[in-house]
Amino acid sequence: MFPHLKPLLILALTLSAATCLADDFSDGVAWYAEEDYPAAAAAFQKAADKGKADAQFNLGLMLLKGEGLAQDYSKAMALFQQAADQGNARAQLNLGRMYAKGQGVIANHARALPWFKKSAEQGYADAQYSLGILYVSGIGAPRDYRKAYELFLAAAEQGNASAQYQLGLMYFKGKAVTVNLVEALKWLILAADYPEAISYRSYAEKNMSKQEIAEAKKLAQEWEASPAEKP
Repeated sequence: MFPHLKPLLILALTLSAATCLADDFSDGVAWYAEEDYPAAAAAFQKAADKGKADAQFNLGLMLLKGEGLAQDYSKAMALFQQAADQGNARAQLNLGRMYAKGQGVIANHARALPWFKKSAEQGYADAQYSLGILYVSGIGAPRDYRKAYELFLAAAEQGNASAQYQLGLMYFKGKAVTVNLVEALKWLILAADYPEAISYRSYAEKNMSKQEIAEAKKLAQEWEASPAEKP
């Protein structure tokens, strides 16, 4: 009867739906911050049912940890899958981790590999580290120290302590790179409180001169003070 009003009505309905979706997710984030996990899970469920990838990931993580809901690996994996299929890097990483750890499925590093790759290709540091581990260990992928080094470096430059530790080891042992004790210690220092890095720093220093140790510490300080954006 009023055809000129139809596009406006459709637009209004679309905006209303988007607002509800945003509100459900925001509510979930707020409830989670308040540690009201059942309320957060209910809000995330509403947003997840509407296809919001971040909500699917968050709800999956709560199911994985058993926060506000009974722990359920199968449901967590299904939600990670939904979000991962939409390109959510965190869901892709966690889906890969579940395959690698055998959470809800038989452990299969080869099935973890493509999900780590998808997440790593988006620049997600934790995924770059996890993918690097597959390459350096030769589990789930052919051993390739060069690829592992490149991935650890990419993650380490974002401040990932696990990758910084692995990078330090590669420089110390000469895997994919020439042995460089100064560079090795620099990355081990940057790994800070990462458990293995603490003991390995002491071991590395026993094989170095005072001048080399001082140079490594200087390089680490310069890296920390650099204007490059770090998480």
